[in-house]
Amino acid sequence: MSERPLKPANLNPNKGKGEPFVLPPGITSARFAEFLQRCRAICGPDNVIVVEAEDHLMDGSYYEPNKTHDMHHIVDRNYFVCSATISPRAVPEVQDMMRLCNDFDVPVWPVSIGRNTGYGGAAPRVPGSIVLDLGKHMNRVLEVNAEDAYALVEPGVTFVGLYEHLQKHSLTEKVWIDVSSYPLSIHRI
Repeated sequence: MSERPLKPANLNPNKGKGEPFVLPPGITSARFAEFLQRCRAICGPDNVIVVEAEDHLMDGSYYEPNKTHDMHHIVDRNYFVCSATISPRAVPEVQDMMRLCNDFDVPVWPVSIGRNTGYGGAAPRVPGSIVLDLGKHMNRVLEVNAEDAYALVEPGVTFVGLYEHLQKHSLTEKVWIDVSSYPLSIHRI
């Protein structure tokens, strides 16, 4: 008995330049082109990257994790692949993108910094989803409250980024980061 590779049902067989390798389920190329035009208007053209071909599927590394497909695949490598990655720069853009995805019925796979590949990584579970990369630009520490021992951070803040913020603002004598707990926590000293 021979095994055939598992392929997503929504491969884009007649795709042209700039069109995705895999379309979102139930979305035509023309409808997706309209969607992408609106995405570029919201997040800027440099923050919308279309996955056009199978050879765009790079596995990346710990420091530069891939956000296009399942790098620890158990089915065919191109099965859990996104149609595009979109990187909002602020909360209003995230809100606008979610409204747009709802309007177009496009599935969304949100990710942050993407280094948690042991927990599933950045690969969408619906082939053709868009990956909403919340960690690329949204990486600021918004507040550290030493009295109540909490930090308000954007999705792209790493442990190192928070630690550097604590050092820069002379807070390392007041709070410390507990990197072994989930979710991230800080404690008063």
